[in-house]
Formats: sequence, structure tokens, C-alpha cells
Amino acid sequence: MTVLSVTKAEDIPLAPIDGKPTLVYWNSAGWSNPIRLALMVAHVDFVDVRIEAGDPSDSASYKQAWMSVKAVLSSRGILEFPNLPYYMERESECESVYLVQSEAIVRYVGRKYNLLPTSMPEHRFMMLSEELKDYDGYFISQSYAGGPDAIAKFIMENLPKKLAVWACIAHRGNALIDGTNARINMLDIKLYCFLRKVRFAQVELDLKLSQQEEVWVDAYMKRVENVPEVKAYLNSDYLHRPLNNPHAKFGTT
Repeated sequence: MTVLSVTKAEDIPLAPIDGKPTLVYWNSAGWSNPIRLALMVAHVDFVDVRIEAGDPSDSASYKQAWMSVKAVLSSRGILEFPNLPYYMERESECESVYLVQSEAIVRYVGRKYNLLPTSMPEHRFMMLSEELKDYDGYFISQSYAGGPDAIAKFIMENLPKKLAVWACIAHRGNALIDGTNARINMLDIKLYCFLRKVRFAQVELDLKLSQQEEVWVDAYMKRVENVPEVKAYLNSDYLHRPLNNPHAKFGTT
């Protein structure tokens, strides 16, 4: 993995860098950490381009590097619906893959690099993956629109019923989702990345789940972190924080 932190429009790529798979997103966890972690688990040599949003108090320059490139991606027909994250990968000398939408990228990476679950049909994986996307999307949106109180309410009032279901899917932390001795899969990666955000919020806001929830979540997260590729990534250039861009009301440091 090569990490590039960019501040200028001319440094934001319009094609895969050096022929390597290239992921472009803000310099934040946001929607992209599951993609970053999945590529590392799959031993993909990729370029992780992290765009610095800038100073939110300066409306003339804030996010302008990306906005300039977004217009170019559209006008040149490189991306039909330019957005962040976007992912580029050369498949052959004549053809490259260009994708937006985090869930589309997750499915592409999961399928290409054999990270889809083996213990369930693909339609169930898609359903559960979308479910996790909903949680992450709500967490992100409330980080910008609601702030700490909204995040606390989500974790303490809405999340416990959902975690009770995931406790069964994740074998109450006694195994990864595909079962004992199974390889980590894309659902494990997405669930783990979301739970990391929850843990961050718990520390920042002094929140406690029930003892039963705390026990299985801890056990499951440790199981994921003991996967050698995950452990190596967490000790490298993994983007722990910030969770969001500087204008958010929560998770900006």
C-alpha cells in the first residue's frame, strides 16, 4: 500500500497511479476504511489517495481541490456520477474499472479478491452488507447534522437491538462470520470497521453498552484484530481517525 496525502487538484488522479489499483477519498475514515482494509487483507498493492479537505472556515478554498477534479471527471466522461470514494483498477492493457459508490466498490473488491462469505448465499451477503451500510450511513450523517447527542442516542437506544442480531451472526465473538477456522470475509471487515467507530464514540462520549454486548463485541473485535493481515495493517498507515471531515460536529480529530 502506498498512501498519498494530497491538497491540490492536480495531484488527485484521473487514472490508476503507476498501473496500481487506486482508491480516492478524503483523509478520513468515512466510507472508505472497509475498502482499505479489504485490499490489505487481500494483499493488493494499491494506492490510497487521501484528499485534505482544508480549513472549513475558509469557504472559498474548503474542498475546492476535489470540486475542481469532480468537474473534470464528469466533463471527460471518466465517471458518470463523480463522487467520493472512487476506485480505479486496470484489468488489461485496454480496459480499466472505474467505480463510485462505496457499496459497489465493496462488492467488486470482495468478488474479485475472494472475500465474499462462504457460509451464506450471495443474496444474504448483499442484504447484510446493505444493513451495515445503513448503520454506517446514519453514524456519518449524524456526525455532521446531529453531533455528539445524536451519536449517543443512536448507540444507546437504536443500536442494542441490532447488535443482538449481529451477535448471532458473529457467533457471539467465538468465531469469524464464516465459522471456526474460517478466513476473514468482507462482512467481517465491514462489521469490524463499524464497531471501531462505535468504540471511538463510546470513549469520547463515555458510553457503556450492556455487559453482554460489551463482552461479545470485545471478543469479536479481538478475533478480527488477530488476523495477521489486519494486525499488520493496524500497525501501519491505517487511518484510525479522524472519522469525518473538519466541518463535522463529531469525529473530526
